[in-house]
Amino acid sequence: MSQNHEILYSVSGDFDPVPEFGARIQQAVMPILGIVDAQLIPYGTGFMVAANGLMMTAKHVIQQAWSQRMRKFNEQDRFYDHCELYALYVTSERHADDETKHVGGLWPIDKAWFSQELDVAYCWLRSATRNSEPIRFPIFRLSPGIPKLGERVIGFGYYKMEGSELEGLLGEVLGSYSQMTAHSAGKIVQVFPEKRDSGMLDFPCFHTDTRFDPGMSGGPVCNESGYVCGVICSSMPKVEDDPRHVSYASLIWPAMGIQVDVAIDGGKPEKRLVYELVTKGFVGTDDTINNLRIDIGPDDKRTVSIVVPNNVVPKHDEA
Repeated sequence: MSQNHEILYSVSGDFDPVPEFGARIQQAVMPILGIVDAQLIPYGTGFMVAANGLMMTAKHVIQQAWSQRMRKFNEQDRFYDHCELYALYVTSERHADDETKHVGGLWPIDKAWFSQELDVAYCWLRSATRNSEPIRFPIFRLSPGIPKLGERVIGFGYYKMEGSELEGLLGEVLGSYSQMTAHSAGKIVQVFPEKRDSGMLDFPCFHTDTRFDPGMSGGPVCNESGYVCGVICSSMPKVEDDPRHVSYASLIWPAMGIQVDVAIDGGKPEKRLVYELVTKGFVGTDDTINNLRIDIGPDDKRTVSIVVPNNVVPKHDEA
């Protein structure tokens, strides 16, 4: 049983709102956004995989943000506003001077890493303290193996965000802000260990009938044991005469070979594979990590491979 169950709720239907603002899961799964003229610009969802600041999301969420970076033209004043990238951290705690407001804030994202061939990315949230103690996040543990057909899965994400009058960074009070979040349940319909096609889904992924709305991209998809087996990447219109949702999530196994530049033990940042962070205990997984193999060749070229039930071994090359 995964500790992820501590921050997941039971899901009775196929699309259930989170019951309260500032729930524990919202400290592990956060909206990724920019701010221009005191208005939120939502890009997607991210979730924590290391307590000291490593977040996982979809690559296209980061690319969308960077493509607008991130400057927005102000027609009235004839200038460009610079829009930084943040995760929005909320807690159930109320502010001492105003109980109508929650303690939380905009958490700067300092770095991001991804593979051009995948729709998976990692972000590094800036270190912060509260009451002189480092803030540590509740985390999700990963299942980098190949999930089973028909297995029940639960996704989580932010499908609508609105707000204004947000001031300051972490530790400041959240002003006018509202969000619509949901757990979404369904089953795995098809699994593509290597890729679905040579176009939009040219990477390892799985098809699920779970409902994923825009804005949920980058959110976690958990298997029946509570481990994250996928990252929400897309949804498509329903097929004619078929009432099921058509959604996709990236498989995680190739993303173990992505190289990040982080300080995992309080020292200076160093280049490390995410797989190395797993072996050192900074990122948690289930036993399917034992099915992975990473080979490093000339010029630091990395090949990630995984054993699947029919003994086929897909491979993924990293530059």
